[in-house]
Amino acid sequence: MQKPNALLATLLIMTSASVFAGDVDKTVAQKNGWAEYAQQLGKTVDTVNKACGSTLSASYDKTSYPEFDPIKDRTQSACQAGVGALAAICTTDAGKDAARKIKSATCRFSTTGTNVKFDGSKLTVSIDPANSSIAGKQAGSYSWASALKEIM
Repeated sequence: MQKPNALLATLLIMTSASVFAGDVDKTVAQKNGWAEYAQQLGKTVDTVNKACGSTLSASYDKTSYPEFDPIKDRTQSACQAGVGALAAICTTDAGKDAARKIKSATCRFSTTGTNVKFDGSKLTVSIDPANSSIAGKQAGSYSWASALKEIM
């Protein structure tokens, strides 16, 4: 159970994100930034699908971004690396079987750590720019591939 202050902070962050989420693609720079992010993520997905024989799709959860400045944002490469690590997992038959179960991947902005979660056929890559160390089930820092292998 979260402490009252932590719970309040979480609620404030969630409220702020929902209030400002409409502001993440208002300007031309933001729209172009999101388009570039989507294009690059599409290339990563193509690489994964080729390596895994899968039909993965991926996107960004824009609503999780409290603000978006494509010049300052540091989540794009982490998103691509998290999703792209699936290709490395597909070097074995067990890895391919596991990766083919994933139908969609979503990258989201996080303030509670960087990690991956797998639920049914959906992979969520959470990226916390202030805490870029990838968390897993055990203490210590993970690679994207090791975090994925642990949950798949």
